[in-house]
Amino acid sequence: MIHHDSTNKKMNLIKKTLQEALKTPGFSLLYMAGVAFTIAFTIIYGMLLYSQLGPVYPEYDRSSTIYVNTMIVVSNGNNRSSGSLGRNFIDEFLRDKIKSAEKMTSSINWISDYPMVQTDGLGPEFHTEVRYVEPSFFDFYKYEFKEGKPFSQEDFDSALEVADISEGIAMKLFGSPEEAIGKDISIDHVNYRIRGVFREGSALNVDSYGEVFLPYTLRSSSHGYQDGLRKYLGNLRATFKVKEGQEETFREELRDVCRRINAMDTTTQEVFYLPGVMTHFEHVLTDTNVEWGWDGNDEDRFKIKEASTVFQLWKPFLIALLVVLVIPALNISGLIGARMDRMASELGVRRCFGANRRKLMGMVLTENLVLTLVGGVVGLIAAWLISVFAGDFLLQLTPLAYDQGFRFGNDASFITGESAFAPLLFAFALCICVVLNLISAWIPARRALHTQITESINTKR
Repeated sequence: MIHHDSTNKKMNLIKKTLQEALKTPGFSLLYMAGVAFTIAFTIIYGMLLYSQLGPVYPEYDRSSTIYVNTMIVVSNGNNRSSGSLGRNFIDEFLRDKIKSAEKMTSSINWISDYPMVQTDGLGPEFHTEVRYVEPSFFDFYKYEFKEGKPFSQEDFDSALEVADISEGIAMKLFGSPEEAIGKDISIDHVNYRIRGVFREGSALNVDSYGEVFLPYTLRSSSHGYQDGLRKYLGNLRATFKVKEGQEETFREELRDVCRRINAMDTTTQEVFYLPGVMTHFEHVLTDTNVEWGWDGNDEDRFKIKEASTVFQLWKPFLIALLVVLVIPALNISGLIGARMDRMASELGVRRCFGANRRKLMGMVLTENLVLTLVGGVVGLIAAWLISVFAGDFLLQLTPLAYDQGFRFGNDASFITGESAFAPLLFAFALCICVVLNLISAWIPARRALHTQITESINTKR
């Protein structure tokens, strides 16, 4: 019975709050618009971060992922040759050799062009994002295939001209994923036989995204060095899924690889290093334009000399987020202060008839909370609409943006459902707004309620 009465009191308070809000539609609309804008911006900001750092399709194992990008060979004291990994190095020293790793895959580190794709010399022609990988790539990143299956190890080893394409590319060229299997596509006037059609991820997933996947055996994976340790240089990156709690063991195993290679070389006096070992967090939030410095004389002497820090990379967004959070809060505080001045006489009368400060403060804060929740829902919807219809524009704003073909007008996904509908993002953004808005409401309300009753009653409305 007591619980029922308490519920009725709360419902009556909410009804009175809504009635009060309807009496001042201008104030209510301005208030909700400010909250909606803040929520929308915060959620979009969160979407960008979550799409890069959270467990989203197909990169579900980001927390245990480590990238090995760079090797350096030093000869004759200070002469350095640096680059990505060669296939011979990966096969001889990394593949199935690192005990602390559960899985490994490799792919060409980067491809700068966006080739034209069409059906076998016919049909529409457009730019697409091509990535050169090995068969283990699809298991490592858990790609979902709508039709067919990934190209096989036999296809890869034989360097056959085969391809896996995204569902979007299949729809554009053939009308459906089913019709694409076994057909040929032309990429820069070279024909490839389609093996499988996969569900596309977000273009912000810079390490796994692609619209067309080809075997990297179709392209050279070595710079052609034949002398000394430089023969291990190439254009590949190795990506590992490390066993839980084994990150330091993994790094030690790589250091041991360097020691063994250096011990093997007794003629050229070259020294071999693997400096570019990064977790997913380090990989994403470190500027790729890194200059390697030489510090000390041990095997770890190559460190990142100059690289943008996380704050430097995200400074514009952090400042914008701070502005979006603080300025609406100050405006809301001013609106509520002006409203409290207009309501001073009414509050004085209510206090004369026995309403205590706590009850009146509860009314003001409840109204604030209801308007914040309504504004939050509007902001959430606005964030979804912006991510759908202004994805290309937002891609250009974020420092983690990856120009995955969007500048060519492709329909590359920006924010996937996993990021857009992540409940923790909305809850986090809403909590920030609720706390800021409650503080913004409490300060002027407290000032108004601590005014003398006679002074409040005599205040002009």
